[in-house]
Amino acid sequence: MKRREFIKLGGQVTVAGTLLTQLSACSSDDDSTNSNTLDKVDDLGYQGAAPFVHGIASGDPLHDRVILWTRITNDGSISATSIPVGYVIATDPELKNIVASGRALATLESDFTVKVDPKLPQPNTTYYYAFEALGYTSPIGRTRTIPNADLPASEVDRVRLAVVSCSNYGYGYFNGYADIAKQADISAVLHLGDYIYEYPEGFYRDQSLIEERPIDPKNEIISLEDYRRRYACYRTDIDLQECHRQHPFIAVWDDHEIADNSWKGGARFHTDSKGSYIERKMSAVRAYHEWMPIRDDSSNELDSQLRIYRRFEFGKLFDLNMLDTRIFGREKLDAAASNEPERQLLGLEQENWLYLNMLEGKRRDATWQILGQQVILAPFRGASATNSGDIWNGYASARDRLLNFIEDNNIDNTVVLTGDYHASFAFDVCKNPFDASSYNPNTGAGSLAVEFVCPALTSLAFPENDNGAEANPHQKFNNQTDHGYMLLDITEQACQCDWYYTDTLTERDDSTRFAKGLYTQTKTNHLVEGSQSRPITNVAALAAANKAVGMKI
Repeated sequence: MKRREFIKLGGQVTVAGTLLTQLSACSSDDDSTNSNTLDKVDDLGYQGAAPFVHGIASGDPLHDRVILWTRITNDGSISATSIPVGYVIATDPELKNIVASGRALATLESDFTVKVDPKLPQPNTTYYYAFEALGYTSPIGRTRTIPNADLPASEVDRVRLAVVSCSNYGYGYFNGYADIAKQADISAVLHLGDYIYEYPEGFYRDQSLIEERPIDPKNEIISLEDYRRRYACYRTDIDLQECHRQHPFIAVWDDHEIADNSWKGGARFHTDSKGSYIERKMSAVRAYHEWMPIRDDSSNELDSQLRIYRRFEFGKLFDLNMLDTRIFGREKLDAAASNEPERQLLGLEQENWLYLNMLEGKRRDATWQILGQQVILAPFRGASATNSGDIWNGYASARDRLLNFIEDNNIDNTVVLTGDYHASFAFDVCKNPFDASSYNPNTGAGSLAVEFVCPALTSLAFPENDNGAEANPHQKFNNQTDHGYMLLDITEQACQCDWYYTDTLTERDDSTRFAKGLYTQTKTNHLVEGSQSRPITNVAALAAANKAVGMKI
């Protein structure tokens, strides 16, 4: 379906009913109130346009909480270093049955972003929410809590997750986000990183779209203000806004949220002329926490904001461990050092955290262990991949430790989700898939886990030679040209991944096509061919399209 309808509303241009104006979050643990109204929030005498220019969002769902996010944009009508913001949460799309409400402040210090973390009454439940500020109400959003941790897998039934990565604004329209936004049966969107790109205007982009999708700021982003402006630029995209409005996100960064090929102490193109890398990294991390609906680490430890690895228990159906393979513990890229015994990709602290979580998942009888991370885990041969220092090939000893841990502790049903590579792959994950005595590609014997690699949403694909099944007998899917996303369908019996591809990136078009389905059955630890997963029925309604704009109170 082509979508080029433009509507004039309140002095601002909108597309398909969503605002298109170009232009450390303050959090609240306010207890719920059962009032059906929220006391009027002071408008400070504001006379400008609707301040919800960058939309609304939710994320990091728990069984009794979900982060809610927005940003307040003052068009200059008032001078204020803090702006009061109200919010309401309800069980119905019209916000009549309110179950929680509260207030927070959008401050200059947090770039006028707001995050609240209210308590919610029911697990595994869809909620609707809105903000109020400066005499306007925001668009109405939709979010969802996850099942109680002790809910048996058989009672969770099915969970569907959309998986995305590598969303470069300059390489085209976010049509994959648009298609995900239409699907009411998605419980959450997993973003595996490269949510933004740091490059200057004109570099690594589709030059034919430079007038339609200009990047702000024009320079390579280095300072805190630069990173904030780049997020603001991306968040004016109406399809990204709509995806955030309809679904909670669970996100981790990759390298481009900081700089290309980042590691804990540097980055590929960061030179002394650009200043301190550590200062740049921490500016990027601060902007990420301000602009993303992520739950902040509440500890006062110096590097607390770097710890974005975290765990979500979707009942006893699955544990989701979101990892940082990029900046928390990664040592400098050096393929020649790959087999050094103590080589670190996750870092010792995060690695031990993961092992303890996987043991806990086994103890509590979680059916699946799902790892959301950035770079290809499976041993992988190809023109670039074989000697790549960037993927787990460059940290082989760290991979050996992880696979040995899975094998030694008899941990079945591990599913790895991977972004970064701008291609679609699927692997049986084995210690040595190239040794016929170690792995049988026909039966899957010798496989310890499975891995699904996500295509880029828009970023340039770079096909390479000699990386197909002829060189990689454990590889079950290879598409290095198409863009789109993955849909993960999880039941007690099987975990299936479907790949969906967009038809174009050069114009807004939310149509997609199903390309491939692969699944792993419980206790088998290898992949087999599957047909397209069926939609989940009897799901809560999407937030209404006519509630996608901010309105004057």
